[in-house]
Amino acid sequence: MQRPVTHTDDDATLCSIEILAEAVEMAFVPGVLELRTLRDALQDALTSNSSDAIRLAYSAFSRVDRDFRQRISHHALSLASLRRQNAGPILRTARR
Repeated sequence: MQRPVTHTDDDATLCSIEILAEAVEMAFVPGVLELRTLRDALQDALTSNSSDAIRLAYSAFSRVDRDFRQRISHHALSLASLRRQNAGPILRTARR
């Protein structure tokens, strides 16, 4: 029996996938199959918003060489920091 496909509409998750996809592009080396697989899996996760596609992308990331994962992670952290700076202050509502 197949599990039903669920979709995510969590903005933080989608933003994280977007940042990771951008970081993969920055670290991409033509001819490295694992990077191409990861890039394709992340693009599928972005277009489908499917939980299964997100799990597949995570699996693809875990199969990438450790040095590439570190490089991708470094790029992703830098991109996330830039996005956070450009987003401005977080508005908080007062609690009563």
